[in-house]
Amino acid sequence: MGKSIDEHMKRFGFDRLMGGRTDKDAGSSQEDGASSGIVSESSSSLIKALTGSIGVIGDFYFPPDMIGGTCPRIAGDEEELVWNAAAEACDTERVHVIWQSFENRVWYLAVRSSDLASQPNSWCPLASLLPSMKDAATPPVCYTYFGEETAVLMIVMSDALQVFRGTGPVVRAKAERTARELGDAPIVNLDHDRIEQLTPAPWYSMSLFEDRARRVLATLSVLVSLVVTGASFLVWLLANMAMVATHHDLSDALRQTRQKSLEMVRIAEGTRTSPLREQIRRFLDVNDGLLDLNGYLDVYEIKNGTARWRAVVPPSATAARITALGGQNIETSNQGVVIGNRAEVVYEAQQKR
Repeated sequence: MGKSIDEHMKRFGFDRLMGGRTDKDAGSSQEDGASSGIVSESSSSLIKALTGSIGVIGDFYFPPDMIGGTCPRIAGDEEELVWNAAAEACDTERVHVIWQSFENRVWYLAVRSSDLASQPNSWCPLASLLPSMKDAATPPVCYTYFGEETAVLMIVMSDALQVFRGTGPVVRAKAERTARELGDAPIVNLDHDRIEQLTPAPWYSMSLFEDRARRVLATLSVLVSLVVTGASFLVWLLANMAMVATHHDLSDALRQTRQKSLEMVRIAEGTRTSPLREQIRRFLDVNDGLLDLNGYLDVYEIKNGTARWRAVVPPSATAARITALGGQNIETSNQGVVIGNRAEVVYEAQQKR
């Protein structure tokens, strides 16, 4: 999903509007081990690409339903892998995530975006302790935090990550038992003094990026309409001033004024029904329909006025809902069912010749 959004930004010119996106070093494999201390670039660059700097990070906060996990790493596709895993684990696409690639795995923490509604600028200390981060210890290790009402335990193993939440005695007992099972792994307690020494790692959300992209599209459409309407009014005003200056007779002035007014109305009407506005509407309709199906766009291309799109939806998506989007089944992949519109089907047929 992250790839397709980047491609859409480039096609619609968002990369130039927003100052471009910094490419992350996807080829770094961390083969030196934890001693190298190299931290791969976070995917929060998406937010930077759209809105600039992330801004001031507030107090630390442990979300109540935070989950953690790992998945195999595919260089260049880490963001998509993490997003799919987090969306499936949280049972929603509106999630905030933090991830870190280390050796041949990707380690991540995820939480529903609604759980951060009351703490929008917060950060989680556990996110600063993912393997290979600056303040992280070498796995296996157990991190604990004991608050006034609840306690949190994060277990980092050589190939897995788990997060538990409960009362203080339960979390303490589980941490001690797990440490013994992992060969006397160290238990690191996160008190306030230790948390203040950590480097904050901010959350990021792809759904927030998409919402802002829609607002940018709508704003651009309105601005273009205003500019064209303003230019039309200026042309009309200059034409009337010229007629007054040259002392045209009243009938001629009325005729030309009527003509310019009709031209202005036609230009405004043409702007309201412009192909760009229609293409934007179709793109938003397809994207919203895929979100309802828990699917995502893989390709959306406009060439010679014709839109061609390709998407992946879960196998549970019905044929009726796929047809309602204007799509057709193309093939089945590991990610789900690949669908596309008629133009995509024709394009695929031409590519196979």
